Amino acid sequence: MVGKTAKRDDSLKSNKFTSDNEYYNLKNKLIFENKIDLDFYEKIKLLKLEEIITLKLLASAEGLRGKLFNFPLFKYSSDICKESIFKFALSVAKSRKEASLILGIKKADMIDYIKRYNLKEEFYYGSKTKKN
Repeated sequence: MVGKTAKRDDSLKSNKFTSDNEYYNLKNKLIFENKIDLDFYEKIKLLKLEEIITLKLLASAEGLRGKLFNFPLFKYSSDICKESIFKFALSVAKSRKEASLILGIKKADMIDYIKRYNLKEEFYYGSKTKKN
């Protein structure tokens, strides 16, 4: 629309306040903790998500002779995937509002997921001032 009746979309307009997850980036966090390096990050780009998950399960089960008995993996697989997608959105977004738009959920649902997956302390990785 054009003219006086057109609505302006300021949903991603920057403001003077910073978001809790402004400095959150899982890749940088894992590099800082020496869990991965840039060479590993480049190699992982060549794998499909299903292959990465399968490799992680194989590595986890290696010490157990390939058996993960009594662990309800299938039951919790959707929660594991949701948490991963949620962390992705937080890593690429500059604010919770932007992350909720990426995920297609309401900001209130975003806050519920942060509490459910206990992600509050992860936001302060790399921030200038750590909040308690």
